[in-house]
Amino acid sequence: MNAPTLANDHRPTSGEVGKPTTPLVVKYTTHLPKEWVKWVKREAVEREVKDYEVVMMALDAFRRTRQPLISLENGS
Repeated sequence: MNAPTLANDHRPTSGEVGKPTTPLVVKYTTHLPKEWVKWVKREAVEREVKDYEVVMMALDAFRRTRQPLISLENGS
């Protein structure tokens, strides 16, 4: 009698298998000054996160503390 291997013994435990566990995001590219790229990379290393997560945190902080750059209400 052979003991089952982990690869052969893996069974899903819920109906959630195959569903994404993180929110879907849109891949987006932009151009930044060299100094900003260095800052983003340093912050990512210090915080132990991905560089795009640093950019997301920075944009989220900006979005929460600043007025919109373009007013959508008056069509500008």
